[in-house]
Amino acid sequence: MRRRIAGLPSGCEALEQRGLHCWLASRDISPGENFQEAIVRAIGSARAMVLVFSGSANNSDEIKKEIALASHYHLAVIPVRVEDVLPTDAFLYELSTRQWIDAFDDWDRAMCRLADQIGRPAGGPVAVPAAPSARPRRRRAVAWGVAAALAATALATGAAYSLAGKPAAPARSVEPAATRDLSGTWVTSALINPYDHRTSSMLHLEIEQSGDSLFGTVRETIGKGDVMRGIEGGQVKGDVVVFYTQGVITIGSGEQPYKEHYLGTRKGGAIEFIRRNDVATGGVPQRFTATRE
Repeated sequence: MRRRIAGLPSGCEALEQRGLHCWLASRDISPGENFQEAIVRAIGSARAMVLVFSGSANNSDEIKKEIALASHYHLAVIPVRVEDVLPTDAFLYELSTRQWIDAFDDWDRAMCRLADQIGRPAGGPVAVPAAPSARPRRRRAVAWGVAAALAATALATGAAYSLAGKPAAPARSVEPAATRDLSGTWVTSALINPYDHRTSSMLHLEIEQSGDSLFGTVRETIGKGDVMRGIEGGQVKGDVVVFYTQGVITIGSGEQPYKEHYLGTRKGGAIEFIRRNDVATGGVPQRFTATRE
């Protein structure tokens, strides 16, 4: 099993030999380049993601965030198990309905099946790559990357991704810096509680942006009461906004800490969010839009 994990780069080679150019985090992120920004760009320019799944990957919060980004971009996620383990918690929610490829029994056969499955969205068999031209080959890249926080320990964790490239989106005009700053108060309309449709809440997001970092609070009004939580891990990458808050839920006679993860995308003067928590008995996603107050 360790041989399979340590040999993950050979998976990239196997795909490239079948005409799918790969993006490898340890190879394609330049010295000094922001790792998180590179991951976001790779996911945003992909048409599919392959999750190389192991016991260590099963416990990674960073991989959960990147799968959430893939879901936001409507990417097909193809799980490849390099260990005989089943997903738990958030991974179970994300991956329970997907077809697995098991690579721990027959690596070569699994790579053939993987290349075939990645090639299908493009329509038909995977073509042999054309001879290099003077322009960089970017539009058809397949990326084989490692979870953002695990890049330095990929051989130990076995956590990696493969992304099949899609055509780049048309260039958009860049807003002035002043209009792109998210600092201020953002509010939502009434949100229906996914666990009890008879109740609803409203969010007030007090945001302070400093460079690519976000700070502030999320105030949730439920009935006549408010719950205030601090924004943690806030990051802005282009039009993508990511942060989480922490809380405590009472289960029986005990309390369980949990996180609520927010993934937002700027659309004009609004931010479209997906919010989900990591409570073992919950995790139902909420979709909502926030606008400046």
